[in-house]
Amino acid sequence: MISKKKILVTGATSGIGLALCEYLLANACEVIAIGRDSNKVEHLIKNKLFVFVALDLNKFEDYGNLFDTNLNQEKFDGFVHCAGMEETVPISLYVPEKIENIFKINVFSGIELLRYFSKKKYSNESASVVFISSVMGELGQPGKIGYCGTKAAILGVVKSAALELAKRKIRVNSIAPGVVNTPMTKKLFELIDEDNIDRIKNMHPLGIGEVSDVIPILVFLLSDNSKWITGQNIKIDGGYSIQ
Repeated sequence: MISKKKILVTGATSGIGLALCEYLLANACEVIAIGRDSNKVEHLIKNKLFVFVALDLNKFEDYGNLFDTNLNQEKFDGFVHCAGMEETVPISLYVPEKIENIFKINVFSGIELLRYFSKKKYSNESASVVFISSVMGELGQPGKIGYCGTKAAILGVVKSAALELAKRKIRVNSIAPGVVNTPMTKKLFELIDEDNIDRIKNMHPLGIGEVSDVIPILVFLLSDNSKWITGQNIKIDGGYSIQ
């Protein structure tokens, strides 16, 4: 069952995060959505089950207020960390600041939010946490040391957190999509030539994925049907990783 749960979603204004919010609301869940631009979720704001929080995930000091202000003495049943950034930079141009920036969004913010979420006053027993990793976290790709490094780091976070939070029956898992048709992917494709775009598409035997291919797995992991699954990374990649 997924209905009537209270879920925290980051990266809620586009791509997978936005689609997940729409699905959850359609199934009577309460959603606390984190993003930067409320204009992108105008069609959801009128829904009484939807609360949008404008938050810069780089400002860790603001996280406590997020939980204390928006829960109304209720507790979360789930947390999905969809927020992330992609960057293609050759190693010769990488500097520590660039690496730190991408880790802050893709990894550190998720850990800090999980630190709050895991407290008894903020989450119910048997809650579910899902991080968005990537198939590139295991396979790698040229020019993506920062991005691949963050997505690999998530896998370690998930395993460790799953063991630590098992005493409260809180499940912690991740999913690893291949290339999915999202605004982030569109932005990437605008920066590379057609040959490279075709090469990326051909890496996926079943073709580039759609957001609708990812949402069912996320919903399953948030639901009570996954109550015996934790510490796992589930690939959804159109066959990318089996070649």
